[in-house]
Amino acid sequence: MSKTRDILSEDLIFSLIDHITEMVIGMEKIIGIYTHPETDELCGITLQYRNNRLQEHELNLTNVKDQLTKLRLENSKYRWLDKSQVPFDASYDDKSQLNIFDEYNHLILLIALPGIKHSEKSILLIYFKDDINAFGIQHHRSSLSTETKSIIAHLLSGSIHSFCKLYWREKAKFEQFTQKTHRILQQQRADIKNDTRIEELEEVLLSWSRTYLLECSNSDGFNYVYSDGAIEKIKNYKGEFKSLQKAIQEAVEYTKIVVTDVTKEIQSEFIEFNTNVNNAIEDSLHDTTELSFRLQRVYEFLDRLELAGRKVDQMGQNLTGTNIGNAIEHKPISAAAISDYIGKNRDRINTLFTKFPDKWSFIKNNFKSIINVTAQSNKQLNNWIKTS
Repeated sequence: MSKTRDILSEDLIFSLIDHITEMVIGMEKIIGIYTHPETDELCGITLQYRNNRLQEHELNLTNVKDQLTKLRLENSKYRWLDKSQVPFDASYDDKSQLNIFDEYNHLILLIALPGIKHSEKSILLIYFKDDINAFGIQHHRSSLSTETKSIIAHLLSGSIHSFCKLYWREKAKFEQFTQKTHRILQQQRADIKNDTRIEELEEVLLSWSRTYLLECSNSDGFNYVYSDGAIEKIKNYKGEFKSLQKAIQEAVEYTKIVVTDVTKEIQSEFIEFNTNVNNAIEDSLHDTTELSFRLQRVYEFLDRLELAGRKVDQMGQNLTGTNIGNAIEHKPISAAAISDYIGKNRDRINTLFTKFPDKWSFIKNNFKSIINVTAQSNKQLNNWIKTS
C-alpha cells in the first residue's frame, strides 16, 4: 500500500471541505478534526456561515481532546449525531471567542475519513438545517426524514471516500513519475558527452516541468503556462533535480499571488535556483512548501504587501495603509483591512520574520504597521514608536 494512504494531509482536508461546500447548499457549517501529518498534533478547522458567506476559523481543541476520542474511534463510515453528542466548546482563533457548539436547530452528520496510520480517525462534522431545501430541491419546506438522511449520508460519505481514493491515486502517480525522472536525470548526467545527450536531458526536464504545471492547473483551477524565457531557463538548468522542483513550486506559488488573470504566465525571473553546478545546497529555511496552511497564507500576504510598499515608494507617495492598500495589484484592500489582518496574525508574522530574516526588508523597515509587530518584543523600539 502506498505511503500516501497512511496519512490525511492538510491539503486533502481543505480540499474535502471545498468539495462538500460545492455539493451541499445552505448548510450551517463544516468542522474538520484531523491529526497533523508531521507533528501528530490534533487540529481543527471550521467553515461557518456569517453574513451570508462561509468564513473560515481555526478551532482551539486544547480542552476537548478526551471528548473527541470517542467520535474519532468511529467504526462506520458515517453516523448522524444529535447536538448533545458533541458536548464540547472550542474557540475560534480570533477576538470573538465564539462557542462553536451553541444550540442549533440542525442535524449533524459525522463522516469518518479513511486512513490507516492512526486508530483515531480524522472526521468531518457537517451541520444541516432540518430542511431538505439544503440540497437545492425547490418545493415546500420539508424536514429531513430518516430515509432521506440515510440517502444523504450514503451519497456524501461515498463521494468523500471516492475523492480520497482519487487524491491518493493521483498523488502516488505523481510521486512515481517524480522518482523515475530523478533516476533518469541521475543516470543521464553521468553520461552526457555531446549535444544529443544534452537535448535529451532538456526534454526530460521540460516533460516533468510541464506535467507538474498541468497538475497545478487541475488542482487550482487556473491555466498556468511558462513564458519562452522560463522554458529556456528550465532547459539550461544544470543543478540538482530537487532544487529544480523547489524552484518551480515556488514560482507557481508566486505567480498565483502576483498574476490575477485566469491564464497565469510564469516568467523567467520567477524561477530562482538556490544552487549551482558545483555546490548544490538546499536551504530548507527558505522552503515555503514546508509551511502550514495558515503560515502559507500569511507568507503570501506579506509578499503582496512588500510589492505594494515598494511600488508606493517608487511613486514618491507616503507609506500609509491607504496608499499601500490601493497599490496592491488587481485587488486593492482598505487600510482598516490591512491593520485588522496584521493584528490577527501578529504571532504568525513574527514567526515568519524569524524563519525568513532576509525577506520583506522594505516593509519591516518602512511600514509602521509592520514595524509595530516587530517592536512588541523590543522595548527600546516601542518607546521610539510612541514618541514619533
